Amino acid sequence: MTSNHVRHNSSKNRPGRLTILGIVAFLLFSLVSGASGPMAAAAGTTYYVDSALGSDNSSGTSETAAWKTLGKVNSTTFSPGDRILLKAGSVWTNQYLDLQGSGTEGNPITVDRYGSGGKPLIDFGNTAVGGEGFGVRLRNVSYWEINNLEITSGQQPTDMRRNGVLVVGEGAGAGNFRHIYIRNLDIHDIFGTDRRTGGINVHARGANTAPESTWDDILIENNTVINVADTGIQTMTDAFFNSAWTHKFDAFSNVVIRGNVVEKIHRDGILVRASASPLIEYNKTKSIGEATDVNTSIVNYLEDITVVAAQWAYYTKGAIFQYNEASDTRMLGGDGQPWDFDIEVHDSIYQYNYSYNNEGGTLLVMNNTNNNIFRYNISQNDKDANGVFHLVNGGGNLYIYNNIIYRSGTQNKALTHASNTGMAYYTNNIFYNAASGQYTNSPRMTYDHNSFYGLNSGVPSDPNKITGNPGFVSPGTATGLASADGYKLAQTSPLINAGAVVAGNGGLDYFGNTLYNGVPDIGVYEFQGTITPSVTLLQDDFEDNNYSGWTTSGGAWSVADDGTKALTQTSSSGEALAYTGDASWRNYTYSAKIKLLNAFGNAGLLFRYADASNYYMFRLNDSGDKAELFKKTAGTLTMVSSADVAVTPGQWTELKVTVSGSTVTAFAGGTQLIQWTDTAAQPAGGKIGIRMHSSTARIDDVKVTE
Repeated sequence: MTSNHVRHNSSKNRPGRLTILGIVAFLLFSLVSGASGPMAAAAGTTYYVDSALGSDNSSGTSETAAWKTLGKVNSTTFSPGDRILLKAGSVWTNQYLDLQGSGTEGNPITVDRYGSGGKPLIDFGNTAVGGEGFGVRLRNVSYWEINNLEITSGQQPTDMRRNGVLVVGEGAGAGNFRHIYIRNLDIHDIFGTDRRTGGINVHARGANTAPESTWDDILIENNTVINVADTGIQTMTDAFFNSAWTHKFDAFSNVVIRGNVVEKIHRDGILVRASASPLIEYNKTKSIGEATDVNTSIVNYLEDITVVAAQWAYYTKGAIFQYNEASDTRMLGGDGQPWDFDIEVHDSIYQYNYSYNNEGGTLLVMNNTNNNIFRYNISQNDKDANGVFHLVNGGGNLYIYNNIIYRSGTQNKALTHASNTGMAYYTNNIFYNAASGQYTNSPRMTYDHNSFYGLNSGVPSDPNKITGNPGFVSPGTATGLASADGYKLAQTSPLINAGAVVAGNGGLDYFGNTLYNGVPDIGVYEFQGTITPSVTLLQDDFEDNNYSGWTTSGGAWSVADDGTKALTQTSSSGEALAYTGDASWRNYTYSAKIKLLNAFGNAGLLFRYADASNYYMFRLNDSGDKAELFKKTAGTLTMVSSADVAVTPGQWTELKVTVSGSTVTAFAGGTQLIQWTDTAAQPAGGKIGIRMHSSTARIDDVKVTE
């Protein structure tokens, strides 16, 4: 398993800033060295562009001598350190920026705004260069930073490729390009012909022969991309289609896509291809795969889509997707998940992400993938057209640990899945399933220390599973990435200190707490409080060959040898019960092993026993294969709840009840079967015991804790 964690600092790939000490040092150096000494790079020239008051006959080098059109900008080849400032509130219709020249390390060329008002608007409409439309194009250039613009093409037909921002290396001049930063842009209403169109597209094209186009140091940060066909934000290379090219996994390096809002996108939200160790974090995607807000008469392919996902990678190694949110991803013929380890994705991680209401489930894993990790993520009511986890045949090893899958709707597909190659390892996950659906058991998967709660069919063969209520603070109440405190564990949760150690776990839980606080916890939260050890009120395994301290009523009682000593009742007529303990006990957990000795018999645990006329009972009944919860009040015995369970005479079954306030939770064989709240007056007693009627049975390993 890879031990990769966050290899990019949150401030990485931002422009460098001089510290105060650095400025002082520079001034001192200048004074000492004099005019003949080394000088800092030139600051460059600042150009101003004003759509209303500017003139292309002006110098452009002051606000009062601003240029007017973007065509004037396009006709200029800029130099390192230059700035092109667009007047706030300006609007350019049927114009675009096609920027020329390159900056250098430490002296990028910058596009930004000046003045007060709204962001400068570029509406490139139906304009095109070489049959391709764009609001801003950076072609075969390096060291550019584009900030604070609004870009649209309006209600144009899908008759050619269009992109809000197109960064492209192509043609005979293609080669290795660096440092493109795109920040704080508002891009909307862009419609093109295919998957390579949309909001922000960084594309390594190149000629049919070398040099092959590659890009390094790409930052796409804090942009909004809304109502776009086809893709929101993407990297793309033609190396997939050219056998002479070699950069199928590293056409892009040092890519950071951070803090973007991507909504109402016809196809994919954020897609990184051919990237080496990209970082995709703090992004929010919504309504991916939706029909965009455009007149359908000018869109000729809206439903011609088979695969859609929100935030994913393709032919990529070492990707980290973290602190992202994805919702309402639509399934157009296939997929429809928020997250996807797609073809040829290796050594990559999804962590600390939140998803909800995505049609295709939670995670897709395609073929030819290996050594990927899905950890510390929350899925709340993702739909399940493809199941929660969809592992396509041909995938490699996959590690799924410390996630929460919460379902309270009408989901009915599989909660887990396996490929026909590789292995899927499910560890420390919580499956909170108030819907339906089954689990997959396969030689290609293992389960260890998972929590299974709710209406589960075929709970997997997990040797360390916990099937009771996980004890969330308030499950199902998250409304976003940062509002998931309801999935923290309450102090009484049985999942605290109940998990398995996972090597290379990333070091943090979903909420930023350090791993581990003692023994690992199950789920996304590592409990931070101090756990009060349970107190054992009573324990009896009858190995002393007596049952002193127990009071019996009816029946024939003795201690018998059944491999170990056990309290045994052998009369098959009438009621037989035995009880012990303290009447002052109220809130506790009572567990014991029960074995029915005759067919069609019944036997169960008594708790909050006051006297023979007032108590609760949780029993196994071989007549009908039932687990039944009873309450006896003033001599009247009433069944208040029941559940189907396989009952086998001659076989030991552990029964357990937890009584807390007015709520009773009952388990058989480690699986929670009943939870019931008593709204009426409760028995005043607190003792425990065993009862059967017209049946013979044994009890062993009695334990009461609080």
